This record gives sequence, structure tokens and C-alpha cells, in this order.
Amino acid sequence: MSMTPESWISRHSLMPSPEAAKRLTGAARDGVHMGVLLLARDNAATIGRHLLLLQHGWPGGAAPWSEILVADLGSSDATLEIAREHGATVIETSGLQTVSGIASGDGFVSGVERSKSDILLVVPASIVRLELDPVAALLAAMLDHPACRIAIGAESASGSALSRLSLRPLLAAVCPELSVVSDPASPLLAVRPAEVKPLPLARTEGYEAALAVDCWNLHGLESIVQVLVGELQWAGGDPRQNPTHAFHCQLAVLEALRRAGRIQVQGEFGHILPSPEEWTESGPRVVSRLEVFDWKEDETAVKLKAWFDERP
Repeated sequence: MSMTPESWISRHSLMPSPEAAKRLTGAARDGVHMGVLLLARDNAATIGRHLLLLQHGWPGGAAPWSEILVADLGSSDATLEIAREHGATVIETSGLQTVSGIASGDGFVSGVERSKSDILLVVPASIVRLELDPVAALLAAMLDHPACRIAIGAESASGSALSRLSLRPLLAAVCPELSVVSDPASPLLAVRPAEVKPLPLARTEGYEAALAVDCWNLHGLESIVQVLVGELQWAGGDPRQNPTHAFHCQLAVLEALRRAGRIQVQGEFGHILPSPEEWTESGPRVVSRLEVFDWKEDETAVKLKAWFDERP
């Protein structure tokens, strides 16, 4: 019997526990291989601090990591030198470009493909302050839920602005049971590499939410867990507030929904603004061209920003 949204909220939406870090050290001794992947682009100001915490901030001083990977998203500062000084393995990506550089999804996929861990923590290096308890809680959630493929670090029960205003209305219109996941766009997460490698992983922005859709489609809600990690602070601002980033997130999720057979697409796959009242009710819901225009980043940014600005 598949898990209901109500039972998922009670059993799979969790708070961090200060005991989680101690448990992970024991799990590592028992042979569970855990790794960490940092997604980095010009993060010389933060990556050293993150690596110090991840390597030396654990109770008793014993970090649980079998591997520490840093995916380079096109750094031009000292980020990679600092990472190597701390013993991290720097990996190259395929170089898929967005307007802001190499796509974070490209770094994620490259890291998952390289990883030999049973559980892999994924951390954007642009987070200003990384805390041990939420990080440990994500990994502990994977240990406690063997059927879980992805653990999402949700900022709150209502999610980030991108999830709340853009992705969750879209999911609510197409697959309401998945809309209980508060923050599908959160880039702070943990995965089981062996379980997600066979999936059609998106190398674009929005890879996190698309992965959640794929896991739900193939394995049900029980394959997803979320930990309420609190608000994330970003060096240079939250990249998810960038309208172009939001645009690519929507496209990644729509493609995952199409794979799941939940939508059909009429006409070209242009930009679609979520408007639940315009979805049809017969069979797989059909996405009409609510808002479609030529793929021009400046035009995309202007129109999507205007849409966000109209929301409360």
C-alpha cells in the first residue's frame, strides 16, 4: 500500500536532532560509506570554512566521510586550491553552461557518477553558514528510512520562495500528493548514488526538484524524506531568486512530469507559468501554451520577474 500524504507528513517530515552526528560516526564504523559533494563556483570565502566543519566538527573528532568531492562549476578564484589544501578531490563537469556559468545540475550529476558512497550529502558551497546538526540529520534520515532515495533540506514547512510560488503550485495541479514536499527546489540534500544513477538526471538548474518527481513516480512518497533545516543564507544572494534560474527549474520539473505521464505538451516546450485553473481535467493533464515565447534570457527574466512581483 502506498504512503498517503498525511502519513508522509507525520513520518517523513523531520526536525534535526543533536544526536544524529554521533549516530553517523557509529554507522561509518559499521561500514556505511558516506560522502559529501560540494558544488562550487568562486566560493573561496566559504569553502574552507565548510570543509573544516565537515572534517573536524564531529563529536569525538571522527568525521564519517569515505570521500569528499568538490565539483567545479567554473571557478576563477582560489576555490579549488583551498579545496585541495583541505584534502578534497576536485572533479570536472561536462561544462554545460547557463547564463551564470556551469549549471549546478551538471556538478551534481558529475559528482553522483564519480561517487562510491552508499549515501552522498550534497552541499552548495555558496551557503554562508553551514551547521552540523541539519547536515547530520539529512544523513541520519537516510539511515532511518531504507526506502528513501533522496532527503531534502527544506528551509521551512512552507518552503523557499521558488518552491512556494512556482514549483508547488505546479505540482499541486498535476500530482497533489507530491505537493506535500515543502521545498523540492532545495539544493541541500542527500541521495543514494547507486539508486539515482540509473535515473534520467537533469544536468540543468532544477535537478533537485526533477529528481524528487522521478523518485516519487518510480518509488512513491516513501522514497522522499525532508528535514526542516532552517533558512539558508547565501553569499551573493539566493541563486533561486534569479528569474532565469526559476525558468530552468520549471522546465526541469515539467520534463520530469512528462516522463511520469502526468502531462502532455501541446506545441513547443516554451516557458509555462503555473496557473492551476487553466489545467484540464481529462486524462493526463495537457499543458497548453499559457506563456510561450522565444528563448531569450533577457525576455525570460523580465517576464518571470514580473510574474513573481505580482505574487504576495
